[in-house]
Amino acid sequence: MMTIRPGKIPILLPMLVAGLMLASGPAQAADPPVPAAAPFGPGEKLVFSIGYGVISAGEAILEIEGLTTYQGHTCYHIQSKANSNRFFSSVYKVRDKIVSYIDVETLYSRYFYKRLREGDYKKTVEISFDHEEETARYANGHTYPIPSGVQDVLSAFYYVRSLDLEVGQEYFVPAHSSRKTYDLKVIVHGRERVEVEAGTYDCLVVEPVILGEGLFKHEGKLTLYLTDDAYKIPVMIKTKVPVGSIDVELKEYRAGQPLVTPDTR
Repeated sequence: MMTIRPGKIPILLPMLVAGLMLASGPAQAADPPVPAAAPFGPGEKLVFSIGYGVISAGEAILEIEGLTTYQGHTCYHIQSKANSNRFFSSVYKVRDKIVSYIDVETLYSRYFYKRLREGDYKKTVEISFDHEEETARYANGHTYPIPSGVQDVLSAFYYVRSLDLEVGQEYFVPAHSSRKTYDLKVIVHGRERVEVEAGTYDCLVVEPVILGEGLFKHEGKLTLYLTDDAYKIPVMIKTKVPVGSIDVELKEYRAGQPLVTPDTR
């Protein structure tokens, strides 16, 4: 019988991309890197197939639905959905949704919403990030200190896409999840050509690492393949964990309209 722990494997796309599932340990002191112009914009849509071992598990969608105003700040309204297919749902039904509002000027997270529906497991989390007061406010009334510039598990991925990544370099991004703040270390290992349903791409090979105890530090390794250009489109995600292997591959892509065109030189 297949065993899947709620909140870990099925919420694949945003959590795997950010590498922040159920991390624990002290935050590290590091200044976040300075992003370039955002290489994404309203209308961008990415559709991924999700494989759990040799099994086709379902589909995930990342989409920038448009712009919204949150507490006086103009933000990208970004949404992620992960749905198991009919076969996988017979074992473990997944209907997960994550929303992030990312400030268009700073690329910081302003708002985060997560709704998990995985088998009989249900969980909803809602967080407002006040960078001026350096506080994360949860919908249940609890507050936690954060550094200004913190990311959530979905916005961290878009933030990394905006960085000028170089092979052999490491980058540190402050991120907040599960009432704690951590540094996410991003290592750029090299380049590789990748073929998926959406096409063939020259990619940067990137590994996110949690500085502290967590899923990917002790239980598995995550590898991201981002297009080696100004847009850094996620083409493939691979990971191995104790309960099996997970592959996420791009099958459809629709470009958005960046508010500022990134330098493509």
